[in-house]
Amino acid sequence: MTVLGLDRRVGISLAVGRYLRSAERFNDASRDFTGACRSLRKQLGPDQRFVVQIDFKYYLVTSDRDGNFDIEHVPSI
Repeated sequence: MTVLGLDRRVGISLAVGRYLRSAERFNDASRDFTGACRSLRKQLGPDQRFVVQIDFKYYLVTSDRDGNFDIEHVPSI
């Protein structure tokens, strides 16, 4: 077993803490994203194609009969 100096132990502790906090935020964001995808699939329905405006930007939204969807930024319409 290697004896670590104080600076190295502090550095490792800070890095582990950052990792754990980031992992928690990532998991929360992943759950939120999954829920948003389910909600969007439910609202869209099959075979849709239209443009929406969100936050002063335009997006082309398409869905297929299998529930897959795509959202593409449109610079202008």
